[in-house]
Amino acid sequence: MVFSKSEEEHVTHVSTVLSRLRANNLFAKASKCLFHVSSVEYLGYVVSSEGLKMDQAKVQQILNWPPPRNLKALQSFLGFANFYRRFIKNYSKKISSLTSFLKKDSRFPLNEEALRQFHQLKEAFTTAPILLYPPL
Repeated sequence: MVFSKSEEEHVTHVSTVLSRLRANNLFAKASKCLFHVSSVEYLGYVVSSEGLKMDQAKVQQILNWPPPRNLKALQSFLGFANFYRRFIKNYSKKISSLTSFLKKDSRFPLNEEALRQFHQLKEAFTTAPILLYPPL
């Protein structure tokens, strides 16, 4: 990934990267490269000049997730949601009732409070902020 502040700077940066690849006998597959784009999906995030955002396809998966009916389903949901925890303010508080069901002696179905937290957490993903980059 090559980020530049201007188009002229970007051309210089990309040329430098390609020259160094060539000088070290390394190759980039053209079909896997994107040039002159303002945002790119990368490792589950959308990276742009604005900042870091959640991939909307992943957010949609979370929004479509049914309430967990057993331990394995809850672990799966929390693992998936945990990937984007940095976007959700007070994430650990928002999942406290849900994590209590991870204990060995917990019984399903989820109680009313845990179900409420489940739906509130899903809602939080729809209003998650764009994370800004630190100043250079």
